[in-house]
Amino acid sequence: MGFGRYELVGLLAIGGMAEVFRARTRLGGITRPCVIKRVLPAYSSNRQFVSMFIDEARITVGLTHDNIVRLLDFGQVDGAYFMAIEYVDGVDLVDLLRAARARGEGVPPLAAAWIARSIARGLQAAHLARDHRGRHLGVVHRDVSPHNVFVSWDGAVKIGDFGIAAARNKLSRTTAGTVMGKFGYMSPEQASGEGVDARTDVWATGVVLWEMLVGARLFATDSPVDTVARVMGLKIPPPSSSRPDIPRALEAACLAALTRPLEHRTPSAEALAHALDDVLGAVDGAALLAMTLANLGLVPRRQQAPRVRGRGSAAAEATAPRPGARTMPTRPLPGTHDDEVRRLVAAMAKDPSLAAIADLGDRYAALGLRAEASSAIRTAAYHYAHRGLLVQAVCTAHALRPLVDHETFSTELERLARLRDQTAAGLEEALRHVEHCIFADAVADADAGSVDDQTLEPTFVPPKAPLLAMLSTQDFVKLAQLARVERRSAGTHVLVEGQRGDALFAVGRGQLVVHTQRLGTTDADEGERAYLAALGEGDFFGELSFLTRSLRTATVEAASEVVLLQIDRDVVDLLASAEAAFRVHLVDFYKERVAELVLAKNPIIGALPAEVRRGIVSVAEVRKHRRGDVIVREGDAADELFVLLAGEAEVTRSAADYTVFINKLQPGQLFGEMALLGSSVRTATVRAMGNVEVLGVRRQDVEAALATDTRVRDLLEAAMRVRAAESEARLRESVRIFEGV
Repeated sequence: MGFGRYELVGLLAIGGMAEVFRARTRLGGITRPCVIKRVLPAYSSNRQFVSMFIDEARITVGLTHDNIVRLLDFGQVDGAYFMAIEYVDGVDLVDLLRAARARGEGVPPLAAAWIARSIARGLQAAHLARDHRGRHLGVVHRDVSPHNVFVSWDGAVKIGDFGIAAARNKLSRTTAGTVMGKFGYMSPEQASGEGVDARTDVWATGVVLWEMLVGARLFATDSPVDTVARVMGLKIPPPSSSRPDIPRALEAACLAALTRPLEHRTPSAEALAHALDDVLGAVDGAALLAMTLANLGLVPRRQQAPRVRGRGSAAAEATAPRPGARTMPTRPLPGTHDDEVRRLVAAMAKDPSLAAIADLGDRYAALGLRAEASSAIRTAAYHYAHRGLLVQAVCTAHALRPLVDHETFSTELERLARLRDQTAAGLEEALRHVEHCIFADAVADADAGSVDDQTLEPTFVPPKAPLLAMLSTQDFVKLAQLARVERRSAGTHVLVEGQRGDALFAVGRGQLVVHTQRLGTTDADEGERAYLAALGEGDFFGELSFLTRSLRTATVEAASEVVLLQIDRDVVDLLASAEAAFRVHLVDFYKERVAELVLAKNPIIGALPAEVRRGIVSVAEVRKHRRGDVIVREGDAADELFVLLAGEAEVTRSAADYTVFINKLQPGQLFGEMALLGSSVRTATVRAMGNVEVLGVRRQDVEAALATDTRVRDLLEAAMRVRAAESEARLRESVRIFEGV
């Protein structure tokens, strides 16, 4: 099942706030498995929750550590918000503990120490995280439990689900007394609703360690009230009272983490990790843990379908078949005398991607290795284009500009355009022009080892890139030549609310967030931001204000280092004036974006499936009006609805022997739908206040779409009642002011 740029392969779990799916994507250009956590509709429609969700995700995406499950991507598809999370090939700690208890034993002490040490290392990295300005974020996980600890088959351990982690600047907005997390793993201060810090995570890690050693739950009971009472007052028995073989130093580290007075508890996750390192000494913890998994009968379930867990479980990353190992080509890559090249090669071996190959090309260019640079850049760009990732392809290809002449660069862009048909033969033909095919070998090896073909459907076709997929080869080349590619660091404001929209953008790499300032605040008041959306690879943004020539309605900020494709207004105007076909594609692009950005927000049309909204707009017509033209006349039959594309329009109604002003419409606003959908005549007049453009959608096209979903009729009636009440209130107020009543 398609979900934006992801294919949802199977449902893994349903939790209180999200559905969890095994998925695959071409994030970074390489087909790879991942896990999608899709927020349930009740929360996706809650603006406050969405703002908090995006705020948390922008912090979490910066947490990179070997013991933290990576957040790969976040955003929304058709109104549903999601996180794409690193796939951990193994089991979660719940499975490991269950297997150990089935044998009537705990986890081997040193294996338990390795797991707890790894959790502590990941937590310490999160606790010390800073933003792009170097400010300490104060991240606290607040939900450390076996459900959120993942163990790979080779013994690596990662802590996941920082979804409810909060930075200090957000804690002040958390409802007083709210308790987050699982009762059996809460610290005493957390259970009592007090403020928490990193020592809360130390306590929870201590609980997890105690339960691994003993093979039983420490505080949990069938009653949340009783569980909290035990957390607050139970005398904690030493693990050695159940297992005399536990090393004294390991028991001491566990009990120090479980000290109730904060001033006496292990002061940090780092201190806990150091204590556990002393216990482990020279022991290879990963090898020991891998052996423990095998001894407990936990082996890769290559042929088993994913299980669906019940509500409340968030431990889904580790239930799917293991993908094959990724390898690098046997031939050595050039330039390994350079430290940065060695670092990039090591990173590519660990996490292959087309972006990593492009970065290697950039480094070769800096070293003066032009042939090697050209090879790496071409290989990455060709594969991006072949996979339909056209924004990434163009951004990557721009690195060739200083290496080749203008004619050669144009030829390269033509190849990218031809690769949009995504045929294997086309890719092979393009790669014949690459001098060093070692990079193509790296892509082939990475892709071959990144998915399990027996469990993944081959029919998924990712959505086409907006605008770039529509253009002729000639227009594609011209646009790609004239566009700009820029890198922006984390924290940079790419667009600023209230500024003119003189460019549109697309994301070649990285993550951005969209926010607006709450009423009465300034840009300095970051705690008062309302987060609206998130943007990732291939997404366009800024197009509505660009195409309507209106002011930006929100700020777009880089959440990580980003690579952007920037298309300025003079470029679009130049191409539109010279190419009739380009103007047609620009209108089609606008229609597509209207369906996504305008109709999706309408309380009636937005309830329709995304493909139905797109269908409505695809048959719409663009019309131009001059100042004073009547677009909709009061009393006329309602046979169309409209979207204002450019300019402004006023809405008026007749009252007695004078005209009453009701509202002023801005670009992007929908109007005329209430009379149309209610099968009535127009109740107001809409007149152009200057030169305007509107998109008109016919009644029969709308009605055909509405008939596809029975929910719309109820929404329609409710929305009509609200809109009618608002209009009558405005009319009464206008009459009162006009008549001086």
